[in-house]
Amino acid sequence: MKIAVFSDPHLGYARFEEDSYIQAERAIASASEKADLILCAGDIFDTKIPKLETLKRAMEMFAKARVPVYAIHGNHERRAKDMVNPAQLLSVGTKLRLLHGEAATHEKDGEKVQVFGMGSVPEEYAETALKAAMEGFRKEDGAFAILMIHQSIKELIPGGDDELSLDYLEALPFDLIVNGHIHETSTKLCGRFIIPGSTVITQLKKDEMADKGYFLYDTKTKKAEFVKIQSRPFFYEELEFKGAGEMEIRERIREKVKEIRAKHPDSVIAIKIDGTLKEGLSGSDIKVDGYEHVFVENRLNVGSLTAKLERIRSSREANLSMRDVAVKELKAKTEGKIDRFDSTELFEKLVVGPDETMEYLESRNKKKA
Repeated sequence: MKIAVFSDPHLGYARFEEDSYIQAERAIASASEKADLILCAGDIFDTKIPKLETLKRAMEMFAKARVPVYAIHGNHERRAKDMVNPAQLLSVGTKLRLLHGEAATHEKDGEKVQVFGMGSVPEEYAETALKAAMEGFRKEDGAFAILMIHQSIKELIPGGDDELSLDYLEALPFDLIVNGHIHETSTKLCGRFIIPGSTVITQLKKDEMADKGYFLYDTKTKKAEFVKIQSRPFFYEELEFKGAGEMEIRERIREKVKEIRAKHPDSVIAIKIDGTLKEGLSGSDIKVDGYEHVFVENRLNVGSLTAKLERIRSSREANLSMRDVAVKELKAKTEGKIDRFDSTELFEKLVVGPDETMEYLESRNKKKA
């Protein structure tokens, strides 16, 4: 059986909204032609409460899928367990089936594929949650078993600690493990673990220069082929300076943009400027604007040990959503002090509004009384 695997379309992503729709639709259309089953490993939407227009576009593109689609929610869609997340809405009127702590089986021509999905959970709970979810999992006789998750992986991010590890995943009873969340396309564990990456640029990182697309996995050969989709070209450049003035910096950026745009007029460009400035200037003095879809990361005069440590911390937190960072902070502030509520659930209620928060706290007080 041929299985198409894509992830992280981030529909409605504000910076490149139209790209998010067009490129996801291309992936679904191509996968429908080549595969017997489509898997989407989370972050279908970029926000927990997307615009109605975004929901409409999503329902239209998934309704066009000509084969079944199994999906999980990602961290961008994750909400408290008693709240509806936007990925759930897609199961109405489309071929998409959302999995969370459950399995679904697809059969064709006598071959059986069993997919067990667990949507995104906070990283520190991932292993515990997966173990609990799998207590009810039983691999069907003769089935090709697939695990689909949306988590960080300890070995693949700077300073990994609480995350799931490849060693742990390798020991699980699955023939294939599919992971979303990480936007760089890669395979590990001799092809048994695959990350399809995102179908749209979101983080403006160097690794996003790679082609966008999806994996087409053959359950008989147990090999994955990456299928490229047409996407807007992205270029990441690094410019180094030594004792530079503002005019020199502006000119080199202008030349680099002109060089790229001569061949790729619709490209997205990220430029990292690093090094030192003339005496008396600071990095904040350098302002570069006026270019459409050109993003400049200013690292000029950033050379201290403190700054380097901060970059490592920032690099790690860039792999977390703002929600994950906020929940982690709330948990740290309340741990050991208050036991009447769950920090993750409280955060979700705070996001919705004060009335919902008070209702939640009152209900928890009654349960504890």
